[in-house]
Amino acid sequence: MEGEPKTDCAREYFKKLPKEHIHSFSDEEQKCIMWTQNAGIVVDCVFGTGFHGELPENTVKLFKAANERPVRVSVDVPSGIYSDKDAYDKRCFKPTHTYILAAFKKSFLIPTTMMLLGDFELLDIGINDGCYKDIEARFVSDNSRGVLPKRLSICHKGTFGRLLNIAGSLQYSGAAVMSTRAALRSGVGLCTLATPVSTVKALTGSLVENTFLPLPETADGFIGDNACEQIAELLPKMTAVSIGCGLGNSKNTRKIVEYVIKNASCPIIIDADGINCLSANIDVLKERTGDTVITPHPLEFSRISGIKLGAVQADRIGAAKKFAREYHTVVLLKGAYSIISDSMGDEVVVNPTGNSALAKGGSGDILTGMIGAMIAQGVDAYHAATAAAYCHGYAAELVSKEKFAPSVLGSDIIEALPRVYTEPFDPFL
Repeated sequence: MEGEPKTDCAREYFKKLPKEHIHSFSDEEQKCIMWTQNAGIVVDCVFGTGFHGELPENTVKLFKAANERPVRVSVDVPSGIYSDKDAYDKRCFKPTHTYILAAFKKSFLIPTTMMLLGDFELLDIGINDGCYKDIEARFVSDNSRGVLPKRLSICHKGTFGRLLNIAGSLQYSGAAVMSTRAALRSGVGLCTLATPVSTVKALTGSLVENTFLPLPETADGFIGDNACEQIAELLPKMTAVSIGCGLGNSKNTRKIVEYVIKNASCPIIIDADGINCLSANIDVLKERTGDTVITPHPLEFSRISGIKLGAVQADRIGAAKKFAREYHTVVLLKGAYSIISDSMGDEVVVNPTGNSALAKGGSGDILTGMIGAMIAQGVDAYHAATAAAYCHGYAAELVSKEKFAPSVLGSDIIEALPRVYTEPFDPFL
C-alpha cells in the first residue's frame, strides 16, 4: 500500500516474493483498483492488531472496490477494526471470511464487531501460552462434555442428586417443561417441579419422570401468597435449586426468590424472571451463604448491574468479572460466545459453541435445567455453568447438521443431549 515494509522481518520476507507480481498502490493506484474490481478473491493483510484512528484515504478507495467482490478474506483482523475495543472505521474492509491467528481478539466478542468478521475460524500458528503477558479469558474445552459423574453399578436415584426446579406458570408452562426435561436428560436423580397448581394439572400428562410440588396461585395462574411455606419443607432435602424460568415478574416471584437466596444452603441457579425481580433489591445476593449462579442475557444483566446495555456489550468480560467480584456469584452472561466468570472474578472462560438454532424461546430454560442437574450431582457451580454452556451450544450444532436451523425446537436440543454427553472428545478443542 505505502511502498516497502518498515520492519526488518517484513523486509526480509518481502524480498523473497517474485517482483513481477508486486505492485505499489502509491505508484499504480488506478491499476490496483482495476485489478481489485476484476478479482474473484481479495485477501486483506493491510493492517493488523495495532490499527487505531481512521483509515488513510487511499486505502478507503481500494477497500471500496474490494468490498464489492464476492469472496473477501481477512487475515487475523479485518483492516480498519480495533482489536481491543468497540471501535472501527465504517469504511473498513468487510470480509466474507476471517482467519484469526493464534488468539481470539477481545473486540471480536463485541456483537457489533463480530458481525463484521463474516465466517471466521481460529488458526493455531504455534504460539504457546508462555508468549502472552496476560490472558483475559480462555475458551471452554471439548472435554467439558465429560462433566457428568461416572456411574457405578451400585447406585440409586439419590446418588445423583435432588433438584428443586421452581418454574412455570399457566401462561409460561413451556418454561417449566423444558427446564425440567433438560435437567432429567442431564442425569439428575430426582427432580421436583414446584409450580402453580393449575400448571401442575396442565402438565401431569406430559411430564411423568419428575415429581410435583403444587404451589398456591393467583387468579391468572402465577405463583400466589404463602408459596414460601411449602418451599421451606423441601429446601433442606435438595442438593440444588433452580428458580425463575417462566415464573413471571411479580411481587410474589420476588418474595420466593429472596426467600430461596436467604434460606437455601445448597447451590442455587437464578434465571429469567428470577433475575428480573432482583433488580430492585440486588444486594440481597450479599446475604447468600452458598454458591449462586446467575444466567442473564445482556438486557437482564444491565437491569441488575446498573450498567448501560451498550457498556455491557462493549466489555462483556469486564462487566461479568466486576459483578461476580461484588456479589460473589458465578455469572453466565448469555449471547453468542457466552462469558462465564467464577464467583471471585478471577477466572473467565468464553464458550465457543452454539449457533442461530438457539435463537428461540426456551433455550435459556434448557440451559438452566442443565446447570441445575450438574450442580445437583456434585459438580461445582462454576464448572457446571461452564460445561452446561458448552454442551448446550454443542447440542445446537449437532441438531443443525440434521435440521434447518430456523426449524430447530427446544425439544430437539433436549433430545440431542445424550449424544452430547457421550460422543468422543476432540483433544484439540
